[in-house]
Amino acid sequence: MNEVKKLLGKRIKEIRTSKKMTQEQLAEKTGLEQRNISYIEKGITFPSQYLLKLSEALDVSIAELLDFEHCRFTIDEMKEYISKSLQCISDKEITTLFRFVKAMK
Repeated sequence: MNEVKKLLGKRIKEIRTSKKMTQEQLAEKTGLEQRNISYIEKGITFPSQYLLKLSEALDVSIAELLDFEHCRFTIDEMKEYISKSLQCISDKEITTLFRFVKAMK
């Protein structure tokens, strides 16, 4: 459960900061105190009864809020995984991936 609390906290912080929202602003939107938001983001507490309020305040679905699989990895670990994966995919998949990456720029 500790890992889940930490990953959820990391995900909430990721979404909050991507929306350029402070902890104080999120606290105001949810009716929680800023220190509670801090505890949630640090993985100290699990916000089970506040998931709906948090998802509404962050304007995301609960499913998106709980989509934190990528938070398990550092950027360097993700880059290494991608690099290794490139060695075993087909030429057609490489072409598709190239187009996708090029479209992101």
